[in-house]
Amino acid sequence: MVEGPVLAYEPLCDTGQVISSIVFGPNISRRLGTVLGVNVLPPGKAACTYRCLYCPLLPFLEIVGRADEVRGWPSPASVAEALASALNQLRPCHELDALVLIGNGEPTLHPELAEVVQEVLRAREELAPGAEVVVFTNSSLLWDEGVVRALSGADCVVAKLDAVDVELWKAINRPSDALPGLKEVLRGLKELRKAASSSGSKLIVSVTLLELPGGLGNASEKHLRTLSSFLSDLGPDQVHLETPLAPPEPGARPLTREELAEATLFVSDLLGAERVFALLGTTVPISAGLLRASRGVRGAAHLRARLPEEVMALLTYGPGARTRVRILEVLAGRKMNCNQIARALGMSWWSVQRHLERLLEAGLVKAIPFGRRTIYAITRAGLYALTALKRGPEGPGLLARFL
Repeated sequence: MVEGPVLAYEPLCDTGQVISSIVFGPNISRRLGTVLGVNVLPPGKAACTYRCLYCPLLPFLEIVGRADEVRGWPSPASVAEALASALNQLRPCHELDALVLIGNGEPTLHPELAEVVQEVLRAREELAPGAEVVVFTNSSLLWDEGVVRALSGADCVVAKLDAVDVELWKAINRPSDALPGLKEVLRGLKELRKAASSSGSKLIVSVTLLELPGGLGNASEKHLRTLSSFLSDLGPDQVHLETPLAPPEPGARPLTREELAEATLFVSDLLGAERVFALLGTTVPISAGLLRASRGVRGAAHLRARLPEEVMALLTYGPGARTRVRILEVLAGRKMNCNQIARALGMSWWSVQRHLERLLEAGLVKAIPFGRRTIYAITRAGLYALTALKRGPEGPGLLARFL
């Protein structure tokens, strides 16, 4: 399938440039550690179904909608041979964490993707048994059942989803006109989740946040809420929120570190802190739980001043204030229904329900429908309020004196 000789292995390349070999690296991945890249696109050619605003390959990229628009695909046998050669060279000096299908564009365009994945798995078993096999995809071809089946054979899939709004999807990812549409992308992600769950594969959804000209962007509260709703239904193993490291196209702007942290905490309020991570700069993914804890300690002396007076009054004045604080404390540990909260506090269901209504009105807790029941969870505002009460600017905090 390849026209002319192909360079099997090139150590000095990374995904910020057009790669002229099948195998490249090892590189350091923020997500995965020490990785060896497997470029299943034609070496020296960049082709993708998207032209994302932030793609480092934009100056060289050919936008396509189908595999037959591209010539020079490396055969599965060529990939296997190149990978075996590279792994044999690396074994004496590098212990790899992952073999990653990524490179000059969208790897799921490869017309023999399933065979390529199987060859990489075989090479891993023989020459790098400690490494994961990971595929990065922009999710655009998940409407194809064959692509979903191929990806479910990998140990992990990192799937892009920058927008669940058609206007934003077109503005940020700029898809090929030949693609079916965003609805098919979202449906395909759900099919991939099912297939990955059945095969024991892990699914990570990667979201790149940025601001577009005219104030449009995918980090708005409205879009993040809609995105989180979809992700809640999807149920990926992890969600990674990041912003472009390199400057995107003119007019678009990466988020600041503070904006990305705020977006991460917002999404984690809706999805749970245990599976939401921020990729800030070159650091490894930082969990929303760690981010919240560090921000809480660092900013505790200033939180009380930032809280509305009515919130402070709700938690510090009157006979019910102490009870409302205790409800926030138990919900800071885990989500509970009203009966569970009542048992934890030794109170009646009716009394707890009355206080929950006040906390809901203030935005300090949120209600999550769960079948016939309602589960309650503390919000970021509730955590801020609780932290401010415990660690106020006057020493031990207002809560210590109040209780």
